[in-house]
Amino acid sequence: MVTLEQDLAYNDAFDDRSYRVLLVSSSTLLRFSLPNFFKDSDIQVTVTDTVASAMNVLQHKSFDAIIAEISPQGGEILQFRRQVRLVDEKIPIVFMTPLFYWSDAKLLDSIVEDPHSYYIPDNADRKFMVAKLHQVIASSQAENSLKQLQNTINRNWFLASLLQQAMLPPWVYFGDKYEFSCLYRPFTRVSGDLFEWLPLDEDRALFIFGDISGHGTHSALAMTAAQSFLKQIILLDKRRAEHPCLIASDINEFFCSHLHNIVYMSTLIAYIDFKNNNIRYQNAGYLDMVCINAETGEYENINPENRGSLPLGMVKNTVYTEADNVEYHFSDSSVFLIASDGLADLAKDKNGNSFLDMELFLKLASILVTENRREDKAITIPFRAYNSLEQFGYVYPQDDLSLVIIRKPPKLEKEYVFSCRVPVDKSAADQICEKASNFVTKCYDSIELSTKVELLLEEYLVNVIMHGLNEYEKLNDHIAVKLCAYPEELKLLVWDHGKEWNWLMMQPTSADQKLDQLNDGLVGNGRGLPIIAKIASQISRQRYSGLNESIFVIPVPPQEAVKDSGLIEPQTAGSGQVRN
Repeated sequence: MVTLEQDLAYNDAFDDRSYRVLLVSSSTLLRFSLPNFFKDSDIQVTVTDTVASAMNVLQHKSFDAIIAEISPQGGEILQFRRQVRLVDEKIPIVFMTPLFYWSDAKLLDSIVEDPHSYYIPDNADRKFMVAKLHQVIASSQAENSLKQLQNTINRNWFLASLLQQAMLPPWVYFGDKYEFSCLYRPFTRVSGDLFEWLPLDEDRALFIFGDISGHGTHSALAMTAAQSFLKQIILLDKRRAEHPCLIASDINEFFCSHLHNIVYMSTLIAYIDFKNNNIRYQNAGYLDMVCINAETGEYENINPENRGSLPLGMVKNTVYTEADNVEYHFSDSSVFLIASDGLADLAKDKNGNSFLDMELFLKLASILVTENRREDKAITIPFRAYNSLEQFGYVYPQDDLSLVIIRKPPKLEKEYVFSCRVPVDKSAADQICEKASNFVTKCYDSIELSTKVELLLEEYLVNVIMHGLNEYEKLNDHIAVKLCAYPEELKLLVWDHGKEWNWLMMQPTSADQKLDQLNDGLVGNGRGLPIIAKIASQISRQRYSGLNESIFVIPVPPQEAVKDSGLIEPQTAGSGQVRN
């Protein structure tokens, strides 16, 4: 018999293939007999005589299974199982009892209600006991192995998702000549949707949108390969970007040569000249882009002739020509929306029996483009649109989804809007806060006001960076900031992908001690520190599809506003832009 002391002392000497079993029994005979039953087997037994001693042993070493002798009353041993489950939820427990299954149904029901508990009669022979222990231990180990495998798979999925996110353009871009934002929603952990932005100069850019057939790992890998190939094409010859049909031919050849009969890709390749307000694109089986006038809300079909071509990778040597291009001259108030097929595949039920009405989406997008022009929240349109569709009941995606908005920033003769994107980094946040402070000084010639804005923005950004995002999320994410200067107030808008939070609407107080207490209590939440509430007269918060929107209003004392400053009036606000 292996005593407790011997078992603990010589634990490392056991064969790696042996199984360690803990026996808890008040029976002297059983504590003597059972280890001898397994003497020549691969089962090593540690014996204990009480529940307390068994729990003590479990605190010091691990076992593959537990054998527990259960009396007809059974109370103490079942209590022991409850204690074991606090330590290990899945270790097999084999109960030995002289009861027949019909003699005490309540007790036996209690045994089998736990999915990792088993029963054998105490008079079973050695062969049966060995076989039963092998069975339950093998089952437990298989489950643990499956769990470890699933954890490995989940980690690999997570790393693949991070890698894919790193290859995507930023979710938001503010430029002097154009800006865009993107909602990217994989159906699984990774996506087969392609979105690529290749700036050619400050006035021109190439946008490529793709939808790989299928979804999951194979489509994500194909998307990554296509994305890498695209960058090589433009790197070798930027002039090629002016001819979407040539890019389409290049990608088609690549797919047919390397991924033929595996995947194909529906694609929209758009060359946009924002200086001359001209767009030229080739549609190869993709949803057509939509153009919405931000002033009137009217949306226009810019491809009435349904020009287009075959998806890429379907037929080798397909010729994509200029005749298939769509040419369109747009106005400064034009807003372009581009969506993958995943938008049309949103459904109200999980079986896809009630798909999204695209006319409904167009009406929704039109409203979102024209409303909130005072603060100019255009970059939130993809997120707000998706959030609204969820509210309408379209909560069952059937495919990967990408939704992108592109436009020229509105302009005024004098510019009093500061917009930028901030890398999730404290030093980058410091630089942006300094720029915001300089912007306020330019608008109002007030050191006090600029200091308040810098302090508020610094406090908020640092808390988002420190508490709102995990370390992996910080690698590829950005925070968007917009500061609007009005004659009587400053409005600061911040958008981030941090965790969801609830802002506590606290009144500013002069009690410093109370402020410190509130500050200490809220710092772990990473949002809404009371110091912000002392600076801002109004604070509001919304969340749409993973995007937090925080708006802070900072009053401008009359004596601090510059006379005849040309600051944006409320009815026209949101038209000017200052870029970093």
